[in-house]
Amino acid sequence: MGVTTAPLNEEARVISAEMTGYMSQRNEMGAGIRYTQETAPGRLMDFSVAGGQDSRGLVAGGGMDFEILHEDVNQPRVSIKPYLQHQKFEASNSNLIGAAPSIRKGFSINGQEFFPYLALPSGIKVDSSSDEFVYYASMSFGASMPFPGAQNDKILLSVEGNKNMGGSSDYIGALVSWMWK
Repeated sequence: MGVTTAPLNEEARVISAEMTGYMSQRNEMGAGIRYTQETAPGRLMDFSVAGGQDSRGLVAGGGMDFEILHEDVNQPRVSIKPYLQHQKFEASNSNLIGAAPSIRKGFSINGQEFFPYLALPSGIKVDSSSDEFVYYASMSFGASMPFPGAQNDKILLSVEGNKNMGGSSDYIGALVSWMWK
């Protein structure tokens, strides 16, 4: 899900570096880069490219997060993120089209803000080698927080886990994001 679940400053632009440990379908480490930008209030666009250590895998895609309910003191943020991805894994290619509804509610402990979230990405995967359509679903959970001591909350730290619920992959990931206007 990336940093689209973190509260960003108005008109913010964010570049993120991510490390991912895949635990199903392939056991390997991966790395990637992601660009996120607020295009309008309540609307975040992102693009990402990532690769796998051993599989010669490549994932490239993008999406647009649409805020449905704005977060405030008594209510969580609710959004939906339609997205499109292209995956290359060894000799096979597939395209994914889907949507990820998400919910986030921030809180503070000893003055440090945390923004945990839960998302349910699901959609259709088209495998180019077999031309078959496969339904996939997963449950992503994680949290983002401003880096303690970073001036004006310009650096975000995020962790994310993903549980395969069909046609997906289990992973644990970490992101470091730098934000600017």
